[in-house]
Amino acid sequence: MQIAVAPANEQEMRTIRHFFLDFFYALSQYDDNILINEAGLPTWKPHGLPGPQTVDEFVTSNWWIRGECLRYLIRVDGNPAGFAIVCAERKHLPEGIDFELLDFYITPKYRQQGVGRQAAVQVLELHHGRWVVYELARNMTARCFWQAVLAEYTHGNYEDLAGGTEQRFSN
Repeated sequence: MQIAVAPANEQEMRTIRHFFLDFFYALSQYDDNILINEAGLPTWKPHGLPGPQTVDEFVTSNWWIRGECLRYLIRVDGNPAGFAIVCAERKHLPEGIDFELLDFYITPKYRQQGVGRQAAVQVLELHHGRWVVYELARNMTARCFWQAVLAEYTHGNYEDLAGGTEQRFSN
């Protein structure tokens, strides 16, 4: 399998928006603040119902910080397989951090095949500095994934904080 990570062009942003919707459906199983509204779309409970009524409204309502971030499309053998969003805007980052891996998603078709690990390393190699990665507390799959990836990538030289839901490292 040929795995490639590249900045998303405007046409590819549509693909990322579609993956982004599935990403939020998946997150809803780990976060009680993500509800599925009457339109069948994920909505952030603190914002109240009814929430977004179309996919475009959903993306717009959840894109507030992501619009200022770097967006990458992940491909396997030329086919879209996921995305990564990296925040490099200092105003959104904790003190002393250069990059946050804000979102990382591999579509189910390509999971459990090493695609996520290879794509994650490629994304991290695009930017060098001090990183932070967060996972939802109940998302044990993501927590285990990132701890394993970062243990290998950093040769065990990373901080595992906040009960295992935040990792910090330099590359």
